[in-house]
Amino acid sequence: MNKQHLGSKITIKIFRLIFYICAVFFLLMAAGMIFFPHFLLRGTLGNNANPVIIGMFRGAGGSIAPYSVLYYLAARRPFKLKWAFYIIALANVFAIILDLSSVFLGEYKFSNAMIDLPFEVLSLVGVTLFWTKIRFMNEDERKLYK
Repeated sequence: MNKQHLGSKITIKIFRLIFYICAVFFLLMAAGMIFFPHFLLRGTLGNNANPVIIGMFRGAGGSIAPYSVLYYLAARRPFKLKWAFYIIALANVFAIILDLSSVFLGEYKFSNAMIDLPFEVLSLVGVTLFWTKIRFMNEDERKLYK
């Protein structure tokens, strides 16, 4: 086993670890939004949560759940699901822009954005790590990870 192959193997393991962590985080976030919206909204809205907001929150959780599955699938078969990386990267760039916009608009504090911002950035690091590594892998190395 040469150094390049070992480096590729370590890089792929780090990438997969990052994506599994993100999958668990977003799945837990989705589960919380679906099953415990009153509890999560209580910190910001108190007991005055409008049923429409609760429904929207629950619906957003429902759309995040498949997103976490996409992370899992991309980590399992990265070379077969290269298209997933574009979706994940775009979603995270958009989420980061929205989080920071809310901070700059004074809608919430930076500490609130720090709940999910580290995972969005971590996800982008994982995507970048994968895309940079596969550019330098030959076809034989890629077959080892399929």
